[in-house]
Amino acid sequence: MRDRSATRALVLGLLGLPFAILAPFAVYAAARSLWRIRSSNGELRGGGSATIGLVAGLAGLAAFAGGTTYWFLAS
Repeated sequence: MRDRSATRALVLGLLGLPFAILAPFAVYAAARSLWRIRSSNGELRGGGSATIGLVAGLAGLAAFAGGTTYWFLAS
């Protein structure tokens, strides 16, 4: 059975790249999904989607932080 939070994390992570407001939700959903998958002893799947969602969410957060820092320093 597939963990639904893994798909949610993937979608939020990919949407968090252009819309940084969604990135923290992607990180939270991915971390929670990975924890549930690892503790299920092989019953749940979707680790790849959750990992991609986590990486995309972290990239969205980093891009937002870098852009905000640049904006403040360039002013």
